[in-house]
Amino acid sequence: MKNGNGPEGPQDCNDLMGEIGFQWFKLEDIYSLKNLPCENPFVSHRIQFFTLLLLTEGKIRHDVDFIPYTLDRGYCLFISPEQIHKFYKSTKGGGYVLSFTEDFIHRNFSRSSFSKINFLSNHFLNPSIFKDFGDIEIFMSALERELSLDLGIIKENLIASMLTVFLLKAQLYAEGSMKSYQGDFETFSKFQKLVSNYHKESRSVKHYANLLNISYKQLNNLSKGFTQRTAKEYINDYIILEIKRNLATTDFSIKEMAYEYGFKEGTNLTKFFKRATGDTPMKFKEIRLRNR
Repeated sequence: MKNGNGPEGPQDCNDLMGEIGFQWFKLEDIYSLKNLPCENPFVSHRIQFFTLLLLTEGKIRHDVDFIPYTLDRGYCLFISPEQIHKFYKSTKGGGYVLSFTEDFIHRNFSRSSFSKINFLSNHFLNPSIFKDFGDIEIFMSALERELSLDLGIIKENLIASMLTVFLLKAQLYAEGSMKSYQGDFETFSKFQKLVSNYHKESRSVKHYANLLNISYKQLNNLSKGFTQRTAKEYINDYIILEIKRNLATTDFSIKEMAYEYGFKEGTNLTKFFKRATGDTPMKFKEIRLRNR
């Protein structure tokens, strides 16, 4: 892959997904800063595509949405669009990074396959981590072999087919580690998507319940069943996370963010944020800048 560190500086990874919306590179290249297509991986940055981080040797630390995770050999970390992540120079490991866009999924995954991979939709507050996932090296060996061949127009279909099998196996691991709650995941997934799309317009549980044609109590029970958080807490958690993401990656003022998220005054946003995190927004921003 071409190095994006040209005369104009590193490019945005979101602009470099290629024609088919799929790319991969070795984890070792990240730590050596070789063959990287875009910005510094050791600085928090927001992505607009799905990413699989597959560890085949060593141990690394990786931040996703300001939470540190330690990954050992055989771990698979799934990072979703809109999440912020970064690598740490102090830890090194071997493995792979696979990235693919939502368009790539919709073009190549059957509706039935996509509907079975629930963790693709259940990513709004936490990443998915699969431990002791033994198929990583087998999968990557096969994928590398196929990618090295000149397969013309069928290459995209082949990549998608192999990725589908891998993600379906990951879903089996996810189901094995999930709590036994048997609620309506489809409705809860719609709630998550609605919050993602409309959290700037409304923080009202009743508003989302009406959009889903269910009662306030039903929505609350679904949220508590899947996240151990009430629907109101889930909505507030998501808004806090979005404010954090903007503080870390933009130069918006508190006044601008207050307007963006439906607060009448900047002081209202500051109180809302401090009540949830213990820090003011500016204190959070200062800490993030020091730790970049």
